[in-house]
Amino acid sequence: MFTLTGTLLNIIEKSKYKKDNIEVDTKSKLQILVETARANGAKVKELHTISIPDEKINMYKDKLGKEVSIEVGILSKEKVNFYGV
Repeated sequence: MFTLTGTLLNIIEKSKYKKDNIEVDTKSKLQILVETARANGAKVKELHTISIPDEKINMYKDKLGKEVSIEVGILSKEKVNFYGV
């Protein structure tokens, strides 16, 4: 596991949608703005949307606009995607 640190910009609550007349649950997600340094020293900010377990959403509700650290795993084919653990 890794720890991702950045500014919590948004919380996306879990929801439901219908696909082929079947109701599907989505996970709660956090949107984190992360600053990284490139090899030439330039700083770049990237927005990551991270799904997290439902029982952990309350840990972040009072942290909007603040720096947070989240334990994450990585899903990747070509582009790296994070998910909260």
